[in-house]
Amino acid sequence: MITRSVTVAKIRREYWQMIQDGRKRYEIRDSPVERTSSAFVFVDAESQDHLGCARITSETRFGGYDASPWTWNMLSQLSTIPVDELKELFSWMLGVENMESEVDLYAYEVEPIDEATLTDYILRGPDAFTDKSAEGEGA
Repeated sequence: MITRSVTVAKIRREYWQMIQDGRKRYEIRDSPVERTSSAFVFVDAESQDHLGCARITSETRFGGYDASPWTWNMLSQLSTIPVDELKELFSWMLGVENMESEVDLYAYEVEPIDEATLTDYILRGPDAFTDKSAEGEGA
């Protein structure tokens, strides 16, 4: 028996559209994704409707005692979300002293995948992602 993990995450519909069409490559989160998870399944933050899936290609942690501090401008550049919207999304931490170094944030590099690829990942594991990229290569 094999267990695979995916992470179900809420996202604003317009942010998913930006991921889907390649304008947004990084998703910023204030909680870490389980190490065993290689994909997000995104649901609309308001309606909970399924929006789509994305492969997690990398993770970078910022803040905390052993990681580089972050800035609002840096997060805005990574996520392509304006600073004022980021402050609205993460308003809970505006009152934290030295938040840039005290609060852990996670930047996940993502690329959209279709449901067939997600299913393939669940059945075959991370090799499903590398096999898909090799399919387009010539001999």
